[in-house]
Amino acid sequence: MSASTIPPYSREATVAAVRDYYALLTDMYLDPADVLSPPPPPSGGDRDGGWPSSTIDRLECMGKTTSVLDLLRHLPYIRGEEDDGPQAGVPGCHFADWRHLAQTTSGDNENGPDGHSLRECSEPVELVERDVIPPYVIGLTYGGRENPTFLLDTRRGIVHWYECPDGIRYNSPQAVTDVDDPFDWADTPEEEAEWRAEHPAWSVTYLFEILKKQLLELRYVPVGSPSRAVLYSDDDDAEEELAGLVAAVRAIYQRHGWPDRGSFDKEACLREVKRLVKEEYPDHDFLYDEDEDEEEEEDSEEDGEE
Repeated sequence: MSASTIPPYSREATVAAVRDYYALLTDMYLDPADVLSPPPPPSGGDRDGGWPSSTIDRLECMGKTTSVLDLLRHLPYIRGEEDDGPQAGVPGCHFADWRHLAQTTSGDNENGPDGHSLRECSEPVELVERDVIPPYVIGLTYGGRENPTFLLDTRRGIVHWYECPDGIRYNSPQAVTDVDDPFDWADTPEEEAEWRAEHPAWSVTYLFEILKKQLLELRYVPVGSPSRAVLYSDDDDAEEELAGLVAAVRAIYQRHGWPDRGSFDKEACLREVKRLVKEEYPDHDFLYDEDEDEEEEEDSEEDGEE
């Protein structure tokens, strides 16, 4: 894959790739109600739908281009306002719910979000501090400083996976940045070319296909209630207990039909994974909601009364 073969950036194609990936997550473990789609276009109007401008325009504080804001206005989001934090959507972190983040306030700005803080939580801090990320690039994920970061370039139609694991980078279709040298890209300052060359990028569609492959092949498995789940892997750095948990969860998913999404029994699978964790891996019990346990106990009591 080279820059010359990548299709030009398309808002519609980007939204479709994200929506398709979220559909996989809901088939696998997420609650479909937690995937939020933007309002459709009004009937008879000349607008093309999307989240209210009054909401998304509050993100102008990040200094991004109109193309970025237009994309954020039309993306679907995994609900991000839960008390326990947003649900995991990618290994090691979660996707940003820009719809929700646009409505937050900061200590320094009671009337809206703090653009610099938003960038520090959605882009690599060291790059934000050096101001080497162009305004047409937006982070797709949100979290702490050590969380993985996906940087979508709305000019070139690519996504950089910052600190991409080697096991994924070198077992996926060749990254555009491994074929074309970013130092040769037009209008790319040296400091920007440095991070682009070090961290691989794929077309938007390819990036989400790579992510889907990790889940379809159960290289990462979800553990926890849908609202608190994390994606675990038994890679070379995994401790023995975690590797055992991942192997057991992988076997459960396969037993219930995964990756055949048509025959997969999601509810039965999630119940069995929960039972496994509580009985054999109690150190990970915190990933399950207490309220969920109480509801299950009440259901059991009602069934017994009947």
